[in-house]
Amino acid sequence: MQNMFPSEDICAINQLGNQTVKLLKNVQKKRRPVFLISKGKAAGVLMDIDDYERLLELAEFHKALNASLTQADRGEVISHEQALKESKRWIKKTAR
Repeated sequence: MQNMFPSEDICAINQLGNQTVKLLKNVQKKRRPVFLISKGKAAGVLMDIDDYERLLELAEFHKALNASLTQADRGEVISHEQALKESKRWIKKTAR
């Protein structure tokens, strides 16, 4: 993963109109987001759709992992054998 230096990828919102296509192509080529500012403050981010979708998937995975850890802390666990059995049953069911 490349280093992120937000100061290199900033665009004022009032400049967005005439530079939108150029900025979007640059975002897709470099795979680096552009941070949009308004009145000197962060206002938004322009990013590649694939990167955005990966970010959403990562957030969902993180949420599921935290929920699993909470369940484990409460003692709500099953054996490895039971997990395999349930996984195989779920795979069979979804393969239909």
